[in-house]
Amino acid sequence: MQLHLIHGNNIGDQVSLARWVRERNGQFQYHGPDARLELGGRKIFVVHYPEYGYAMACTGEWDLVCWGHSHVAAVEQVANVKGGRTWLVNPGTVAGLSAPQTWVLGDLAAMRFDSRFL
Repeated sequence: MQLHLIHGNNIGDQVSLARWVRERNGQFQYHGPDARLELGGRKIFVVHYPEYGYAMACTGEWDLVCWGHSHVAAVEQVANVKGGRTWLVNPGTVAGLSAPQTWVLGDLAAMRFDSRFL
């Protein structure tokens, strides 16, 4: 299984993530500030900042948009310009930084997302 990584707003993220990718022999794929993925037949956009994530969800081009930054887990659907709804998911923070330790379990086949607490 390959893990897909983007960086956040921590100045050391880019250096650390590049090192982890190099040390893990292909287990990690580092995408930079955002990622455009197709997993399980779903189009997924991943970004750190909430405004950017919300804007991408509103385009209707993505089945799922994941974002972070606030460290607060959230799962919602937002209206998009194509007349549909797009999932917008923030997994929170596994590290427990300024919020409870959380992550989100997603089922891409059913498009179901559940926040989990550590």
